[in-house]
Formats: sequence, C-alpha cells, structure tokens
Amino acid sequence: MLIRFIQIMFLVSLISANAMAGEMPTRVVELFTSQGCSSCPPANRFVGKLAEDPDNLVLSYAVTYWDFLGWKDVFGRQEFTNRQKEYSESLNIGYSYTPQIILNGTDHNSKYKKSAVADWMLSPNPKILDLSVVNDELVLKADYSDVLLVSYKPGWQMIDVKKGENGGRKMKIANVVGSIQKLTEAGPTNIKPEPGLAYAALVHDPESFQIIAASVVKP
Repeated sequence: MLIRFIQIMFLVSLISANAMAGEMPTRVVELFTSQGCSSCPPANRFVGKLAEDPDNLVLSYAVTYWDFLGWKDVFGRQEFTNRQKEYSESLNIGYSYTPQIILNGTDHNSKYKKSAVADWMLSPNPKILDLSVVNDELVLKADYSDVLLVSYKPGWQMIDVKKGENGGRKMKIANVVGSIQKLTEAGPTNIKPEPGLAYAALVHDPESFQIIAASVVKP
C-alpha cells in the first residue's frame, strides 16, 4: 500500500508540474497609454498600483498615434491603436485619447479613484472560459466562439525616453501588452507560452463590446 501511495503521489506531482491552471479576475482594467504623452505617467502609476491586487487584470496597451511628436513608443503597435478605436466606437466617444482607462470594456476615463474602480466588477457568468497551460502549451476551454488572447509582461518596465514630450524622463509602465490575437475555437492553441509572459483570455459581448468573461495564466 505504501508503494502504491508513493506512485500515486508521484503521478499527481508529475501532472501538476506540467499543468498551470488559469485564474478568474474580478475586473479588467485596460490602459491605453503612450511614452510620447506627457499626461500618461500618473495613469501608468495608478494602474500599476491596481495590478498589485490579484483580483485586477491590468493591461497596458501602447498606442502609436503620438509617435509623430518625436519619440516612437518602443511598445507601440498598430493593433493596439485599432483596439482603442473599437472601444471609441462601442462607447460612442468619437475619438481616441491618452491616457484612457477602460473598466470591463464598459466605462472610460482619464483617471479614477481606487474606490471607484472597486465598484466595477465582472458580472457572474455561468459559461465556461478557462485558459491554462498543459504540457507547455496554452489550452483554452470555452463556451464562446470568439476569444481574444492577450500576452503581457507582468510587473513594471522602465523606459528611458530620449525625445518628445517626455524626453529626458524615465517612464514606468506596468503589465505591458505584447500581442493580441483572436481564437475562434477551444482546445490546444498550438501556442507555447514564452518564459516570463502572462496570457489572458477575454470575451466581449458581440453587441455591446462589454467584457463578459476573463481568464489569465501567469508565469
């Protein structure tokens, strides 16, 4: 019996070593920011503090439309600018601005109080959304046909800005997004997570664009 017990425990340990379960955040905080925007540092710091709470999924997207001011954002990508434009349309804003903080895809502002953010929680959803790592591969379990996969670097990154409105400043940015892509079916994704990166699965309501479910795996 002792040998059998040891064998079972070894098998459980082996499975655990090759699998990483996803977490379900309580709220999703998305920041659209730019290293070329002089009013962005306070918002960067604010969402970075929010990221210390594990209930918050904080994502910082670097947009590209301020690059003409003399400094090209080293994290900027056109798809992040496009994502913000989608929000501008769904929220009936008519324009994009930085810094812009979006809560659960529903509310937006250039700054919030921590207590106000706490009031924005994802609504309970009985459908399944689970992102996990199994045998060094991302695996998605979902009752949804369209899921957005976001990769990001957890924690702070320091950037020495040489030119533009923030020239000569060192900017701290938390949970910098590296990529976004759409997944159209569940199961193995054929994506091997990169060391040091976290991955989040987001589901938007197709009509309101509100975020209705989220799951995240961290390194």
